[in-house]
Amino acid sequence: MVSVRSNNTLNSPDKTYWSAIFALFMGVTSLIAAEFIPVSLLTPIAHDLHITEGQAGQSITMVGIFAVITSLLLAPLTKKINRKSVLLTLSILLILSNVIVALAPNYFMMLIGRTILGICVGGFWSMASAVVLQLAPSKNIPRALSIVYAGVSVATIISLPLASYLGNIIGWRNIFLIAAALSFIALIFQLFALPTLPPNRHNNFKNMFALLKQNWVLMGIIGTVFSYGGYHLFFTYLRPFLDHNLALQANPLTLVLLVFGLTNCLGTFIAGLILGRFFRPIMIGMHIVLACIAILLLSSIGDMTIKIVLIMIWGFIFGFITVGWSTWITRTLADKAELIGGLLVAAIQFSIGMAAGIGGFTFDNFGIGAIFIASTLIFIMAAIITTFCFSLYKHATGKLA
Repeated sequence: MVSVRSNNTLNSPDKTYWSAIFALFMGVTSLIAAEFIPVSLLTPIAHDLHITEGQAGQSITMVGIFAVITSLLLAPLTKKINRKSVLLTLSILLILSNVIVALAPNYFMMLIGRTILGICVGGFWSMASAVVLQLAPSKNIPRALSIVYAGVSVATIISLPLASYLGNIIGWRNIFLIAAALSFIALIFQLFALPTLPPNRHNNFKNMFALLKQNWVLMGIIGTVFSYGGYHLFFTYLRPFLDHNLALQANPLTLVLLVFGLTNCLGTFIAGLILGRFFRPIMIGMHIVLACIAILLLSSIGDMTIKIVLIMIWGFIFGFITVGWSTWITRTLADKAELIGGLLVAAIQFSIGMAAGIGGFTFDNFGIGAIFIASTLIFIMAAIITTFCFSLYKHATGKLA
């Protein structure tokens, strides 16, 4: 069993619990797949429940809202509960969420299921990094984290091309039942693979929010909101764009979503290789590149090939966003990773929910062109805020991020 140091951080274990690491990978895969399956199924979900695609997209907003709340509350409220028990409880709720959505007779019940998913997302992600620190010695932490976060890329492939392809064959409801089965497998894996994971009793609201009194930390959180928000504003409505604007049929659409997921995986891998050497210019530059892509998507009217290539680049650059902000924590707040984790998850989920909400209203009332304009403006703001964050950090610490 791992123990707790007097300085509020967890001792590294003597060995790496690789089976537990892969159990967390399974949990991340099933969790993120469930969160974003609606992205590839917005059109059939909307048709079956007699709602607009913008309303269907709000199901992602519900996940974001409750993920924000849970990510901020879970660690302080469960500071005396074994982390394994908390993780297993979240996995059970994940299964319940997928089943409720699959069987939902109406839009209201679907939102209930997605609300439960939001609790799972916020809870799991706020604990993930801290749990990994209890499962691997310091020398294996980067490798362990890369395995866990690889679940996001795998989930992207599951929730986009695979869900889209199977949804055309067996219907969107059965896709959520398959997601429930995947979640059940993850639960069993975690039950047997996870060791006892004692909580950190020093997790509390006072220590968490004290971080926000540092201007550069607050700027980093706001930068994260704009960074993820700008990306997800278009990502949430990618399926309707491919359906309506590019008029792709089932098989070409599935192929595009598959390549999108693969380019996202590639971007995550490449980011891990080069961010350490070019951290600051990449963190600023990736937002500028995404803003340019949004402008080009808006202006390349009628040219399907160019638009598809731009969408692939969009997915590729997202890998830099996920790895980039995680790297920001390790470079600037490594000693407070557990506390900042809840705040960062709250920021990310808030941005995803905000993007789905704003995007739904914008898409329904003004069309996809307005989505691209909004994304451009948000990414420009993200670049400015990120630059400001680095400047404040240097001023406060005398060091470069």
